[in-house]
Amino acid sequence: MPRIFVIGALVYDIVFDVPDWVAPNQSVHASQATLSPGGKALNQATAARRLGAEDVRLVGCVGDDVFGAEMLLALRQEGVNVERVRRLKTSRTSIAAIVVKDNLPGFIGAPDASRRVCDDHIREALADLRAGDILLIDFEIPQPQVAFALQLGREAGAINVLNPAPFFTRDAFVVDYLRLVDVIIPNKLEAQLILDSASDDGDVLARGLLRVGIGTVVLTIGEAGSILFQGDCRVAQPAFKLNAVDTSGASDAFVGAYCHAMAQGWRARKTLAFASAAAGLACTRRGTMSSLPTLTDVQALMA
Repeated sequence: MPRIFVIGALVYDIVFDVPDWVAPNQSVHASQATLSPGGKALNQATAARRLGAEDVRLVGCVGDDVFGAEMLLALRQEGVNVERVRRLKTSRTSIAAIVVKDNLPGFIGAPDASRRVCDDHIREALADLRAGDILLIDFEIPQPQVAFALQLGREAGAINVLNPAPFFTRDAFVVDYLRLVDVIIPNKLEAQLILDSASDDGDVLARGLLRVGIGTVVLTIGEAGSILFQGDCRVAQPAFKLNAVDTSGASDAFVGAYCHAMAQGWRARKTLAFASAAAGLACTRRGTMSSLPTLTDVQALMA
């Protein structure tokens, strides 16, 4: 069975539910605050593990502090392998404030330890990566390290999966290393930024990504669902209609579920439906890691 290696950030999240966005020199009282381990890599690794992935290995950095210790404990309890997570005495664990209004989140990040992932760390963490394994990377580590990891994945014969979020800048790194990506999972805005395109047409954006050499494009479109493109194959999946309260963890649930389903060798349509169900369920719960569904949850929704 393919193993899933996830490289990215471990971030301690503080989620505030607010009636309005904060304006300068004003205060807003949250109706609820949720504290939870988070970060894209942590969430995606946890999502895959909760949904049945047997061997999930997380690569990243935390500080030598209470937040880092709490996240590592939570990951071990989930069964995620954290042997490749470094605890740094010279950095603080990354923290994010997530402000949620009308079910839509805004993010304020204070990355520190999560940005300290370096080439030597990645080389050591992927030393036993082998053909057929899944290597999942996001943009919460620096661009040079994203490119370096993808190159190692390609040399090992792994399946390189890129979730290009959060997207800060389009530069030479992004354009150059897309040829190393086997599967890309962006939302519409991220696809527009990567392609430097003003098109709002999901099909146009997906085909543009295919033309740069990516084998499979999975475009997520929020409430409209998702579309998968692979060669001449196009599969559309509507979003599950559920009572959403917080969409913060939805994209990570989708990506983790997709990687797990891909490791199972499922066909495109089943894989996309499975990922969509996981994302939908994550929207019905508050927080990030705390919102991620189990395999039983997803199976019940799809039944």
